[in-house]
Amino acid sequence: MILPITSENNQNGHLVIGGNDVLKLREKYGTPLYILDIATIKNKCQSYRNNFTFSDLDVGIIYAAKAFICTAMCELIAREGLGLDVSTGGELFIALASGFPADRIYFHGNNKSVEEIRYGLKSKVGYFMVDNFLELETLGKLCEKNNTRQKIMLRINPGIKANTHEYLQTGEIDSKFGFSLSSNVALEAVKKVSQYKNLELTGIHAHIGSQIFNILCYSRLIEVFIKFIREVRDKLGVSITRINIGGGLGVKYTPEDKPSSIEDLAKIVYDAVREYQKKFDVSLDKLYLEPGRSIIGNAGVTLYKVGVVKKIDGVKNYILIDGGMSDNIRPMLYQAKYYAYLANKMGDSKNTEDDRKIHYSIAGRHCESGDVIIDDIKLQPVSSGDFIVVATTGAYCYSMSSNYNGQPKSAVVAVENGKSWVWIKRQTYKDLVMGDVKLYEN
Repeated sequence: MILPITSENNQNGHLVIGGNDVLKLREKYGTPLYILDIATIKNKCQSYRNNFTFSDLDVGIIYAAKAFICTAMCELIAREGLGLDVSTGGELFIALASGFPADRIYFHGNNKSVEEIRYGLKSKVGYFMVDNFLELETLGKLCEKNNTRQKIMLRINPGIKANTHEYLQTGEIDSKFGFSLSSNVALEAVKKVSQYKNLELTGIHAHIGSQIFNILCYSRLIEVFIKFIREVRDKLGVSITRINIGGGLGVKYTPEDKPSSIEDLAKIVYDAVREYQKKFDVSLDKLYLEPGRSIIGNAGVTLYKVGVVKKIDGVKNYILIDGGMSDNIRPMLYQAKYYAYLANKMGDSKNTEDDRKIHYSIAGRHCESGDVIIDDIKLQPVSSGDFIVVATTGAYCYSMSSNYNGQPKSAVVAVENGKSWVWIKRQTYKDLVMGDVKLYEN
């Protein structure tokens, strides 16, 4: 499934999501427009809860906020019973502003400032995911000074290369994240925790990459983790009983994509835990994972209005839309692939014979030749005034959006059971200069 689970076509041939005709959403909210289907988000959260319910191992599901965060999303995640992974003081602020329970927040980040660490401690976040020795020292000293106790996990670099784009690999040996297992760095980090009486080491964490299709790497990660836990026990006498395997499960962006399911991942993980606990004589009492894209990715689409259709004879046909790289930088950043539909001619897509379809490039309005959302797609003939829906834009599109070329950020609208409402307001031109100051102070 590429489009949200509630997607259907109405009698007018228009795309309907969450009971809402997207062309009517355009009339109400304008374009470009991010549309999020609440039912799809809830469905993914439920699937994680159901599939990761094991009789002999407790599991914590933590939503990775970097995929998409706003106060309403945090509220929904809280209602679904998940934890929340934040990686900056800003994400922490948004979470707390939503009323998300602080004790269910996991504070990530490979270069937290002293101010951010203080903010996390003051906010009483549940866990700090400690990335490096300076953070460990700073956190330990601040807790001692304030006579507070803090639960932590150590982020480990397991030296595992996930089969995904190099920009999305975060667990290989030369990654900027975590304590490396090579040269006993991670072992030294565990040892150093004991110097700080106010820090409670509750487990170890790794995130090996994103948009992962070959999920066997999770089995390898669990083997590395449990083997390390055994080493820590034997050499330091320290018992670690919890592991956090991060997120990264891939989703379907194009008809050709064949990602593994949440059910597939759960089986791989559970089988690996059972196998390697026995092999290394180690007992775990809790496992955590941090899905982001696989919860929000397919729940979102972006609606654009077609402006110019430009045909360069014998070379290329362009569909020029009213957004572009300011709404979705991923194709430019790491060659991400997307699929699109003509939202006002959904019926035609089935009835148009393949030999009548045209090869198009869907490009944006920005002053960059690389501002292309989809380089090559076959669609029924497109005209100015048509509407394009780009699928699977729930993750990392709004999060990475910008004001390039002075483009106001697009609105985010939620849909469910025939209703729609704004989650994030559309920026205005006035918003673009709200933080500006004069050339010279008067």
